[in-house]
Amino acid sequence: MVEGWDGGDARALRSLASVMGRCTVSILASIAILLPAQSTANAQALPDPIRVIVPVAAGSSLDARARVVADALGKRLQHRVIVENKTGAGGVVGTLFVARAKPDGATLLFTNSAHAISAHLQRDPGYDPVRDFTPIASVYESGMVLVVHPDLHVSSVKELVALGKAKGDALNYGSSGTGSLPHLGMEVFKRAAGLSFAHVPYKGDSQALADVLPGRVPMMIAGYPASAPSVQAGTLKALAVTSPSRASVFPDVPTMAEAGYPDATVNVWTGFFAPARMPQALVDLLHREVNAAVATAPVQEHFAATGARSMVMTPAAFGAFVAQENARYAKLVTELKLKEE
Repeated sequence: MVEGWDGGDARALRSLASVMGRCTVSILASIAILLPAQSTANAQALPDPIRVIVPVAAGSSLDARARVVADALGKRLQHRVIVENKTGAGGVVGTLFVARAKPDGATLLFTNSAHAISAHLQRDPGYDPVRDFTPIASVYESGMVLVVHPDLHVSSVKELVALGKAKGDALNYGSSGTGSLPHLGMEVFKRAAGLSFAHVPYKGDSQALADVLPGRVPMMIAGYPASAPSVQAGTLKALAVTSPSRASVFPDVPTMAEAGYPDATVNVWTGFFAPARMPQALVDLLHREVNAAVATAPVQEHFAATGARSMVMTPAAFGAFVAQENARYAKLVTELKLKEE
């Protein structure tokens, strides 16, 4: 367990799935029926183009899913919906860009749980993760996977822990950046298992995997879409997923809880945000259109193929949830003594 992190907080983190698992097949079906494909009147109320800012590098799990959702939204609205990657400072650069934009629907933020983390790594990020944004729609929840290079000669979390305790900080791990969810996931696992692996930060999953695949760095926690091809090809071994339940893309891979480390469970939520003070009518319109786009077959098929599950909340409920997450992760960042590198 994390030093200074009491059991109640650990259990609360593990219970996030029960808070976030609000989407069912029937809800999606209802959305598809109530919100027909033609939305010309709605589209006229929205700018063209709509820019969707993804605050992490292209090729990441978040980026891949953003493009699928944006494509469905653009087809529904008959608008240009353009995904732009604005990276830097663990997601702060892109997030700040949206915080400073006009709340007119032309600029949206597509981000994940890192939204409640990154701002706490810097003395003055320039924005507040709750106050300076308008929650639009929760989109999906997912997890991450702990992968190792075959040359490490471990086939389970138990074997990795034994090796880690024998070698200490002689073993290192890669991540998509300081304070990123993969970094936080590994740090939580390290403390749950009493390990001291050294951290090697990169700028995104793809850059980290570029060193993990040839074995220059022996392990990392990564998003499902980025790591699945290598796991399926046998060039990396998947030891555990961080989600509360097994992932559809890795059905034979145990959860961290099943591997003996329930306190290493880290579920990931994702959603759309707009700048603060967006008019409620525009919030409601975007919420409906995003939900309808997410309910389409191409998006649902992509989610199933990449281990994501739809997540539906009202804008108000999503906002309350994000505020809760922000407080929780602020505490965790302090306990883990994370800071920008």
